[in-house]
Amino acid sequence: MKKPIISLIIVIATLSHIGIVVTQLYWVRKAIDLKEEQFTNSVRLALKSVSNHLVNFYCFPTGSPEDEHTFNCKVEDIDPAFLRKAIWEEFGCMKINEEFDYGIIDTQQKVLLDGSFEHYPSELPQVLHAIPLTGFEHSDRHMLVVYFPKQTSMIMKQMVVWLGLSALFIIVLILSFYFTIIFFLRQKKLSEMKSDFVNNMTHEFKTPISTISLASEMLMNKKIQQDPEKAARYAKVIYDENARLQSQVEEVLRIALLDKGEIKIKNKEVDVHKLITKTVHSFNLTVKQRNGMIQTIFYARKFILSVDRDHVRNVLSNLIDNAIKYSPEAPEISITTRNNNTGIIISVEDKGIGISHKNQKDIFKKLYRVPTGNIHNEKGFGLGLYYVKSIVEMHGGNVKLSSEPGKGSRFDVFLPF
Repeated sequence: MKKPIISLIIVIATLSHIGIVVTQLYWVRKAIDLKEEQFTNSVRLALKSVSNHLVNFYCFPTGSPEDEHTFNCKVEDIDPAFLRKAIWEEFGCMKINEEFDYGIIDTQQKVLLDGSFEHYPSELPQVLHAIPLTGFEHSDRHMLVVYFPKQTSMIMKQMVVWLGLSALFIIVLILSFYFTIIFFLRQKKLSEMKSDFVNNMTHEFKTPISTISLASEMLMNKKIQQDPEKAARYAKVIYDENARLQSQVEEVLRIALLDKGEIKIKNKEVDVHKLITKTVHSFNLTVKQRNGMIQTIFYARKFILSVDRDHVRNVLSNLIDNAIKYSPEAPEISITTRNNNTGIIISVEDKGIGISHKNQKDIFKKLYRVPTGNIHNEKGFGLGLYYVKSIVEMHGGNVKLSSEPGKGSRFDVFLPF
């Protein structure tokens, strides 16, 4: 899948998930508003009933036959105990059991005529629940009011289950989308790495095959056959390229066996210093051709280990080969050994191009090749350091990298006694 299409899919999916989250939050807000509206309506109905009770008990006809619908109602006549009892009874019918303060206020003079608002004087002008005392004198200015200091927390408490489920689902949705994107990007990166590996392998195999084919054609030439020196030279080319091809095939097969868990470690007592010396000797010619040097410094006093000789030698070969390849100038490589309380540390250090910090965390991953600088143009499958780390860990050890771009790299391989 092309990169622009993948980016477009990710953007669309991200916007869709944001839309879902925003919509969910919107409906949560609407649910809270609806709950508040229901609570307000319940309170208003209760207060309306209280007002009717007050009218029934404290409003009396004037006694004039022609004015039978005229009442004499004064707020001052209302009994505070009766008012409180009426409010509690009506709120009980509406199943409103929360803490509240109440009162009758004069909206023009902004004063409390009766009630329990002494603890909340600042809330009087902005009380949430109020109805006019219809039927009483100056009914346009006298209001029966109720204030719930914990109204918001009360509504939230009633909705805690649904709010909790909504929050849980939103978090699960966000996390699942996040991990899906991470997994998708990792798979995309792995796919690209595998594609690069196939391309590299094709190129690496094609080069020695082409060289062998060309040298074979030259050997079939009668003139070359009559010249033993030239024939020997072309035969040597075929031999070297065949050995190179065999080495590449073995590297791929080793990784395949490693992934299947079919590599078996056969431990025997090995003189690590002698093993390092023999491994370095096989690289001396290559290093000298580039006017470089490999220096060995053996500080370790305990250097006899029970390890798999062949695999440890392959580990050393991979590290030395990388040090040579990634030294643009004459290679300067040092191999140092030292002991700690539990084993031996083998350090392979070069003065090459180094590795940036952002790439160091991926350097031991299978098929990974640093995509910057000259490293991308170097030969290899991105399997060497993966093999190194796997083999060292199978021996119970570990490998660490210290590197600075332009200053070189040092790999510290720890192998326990």
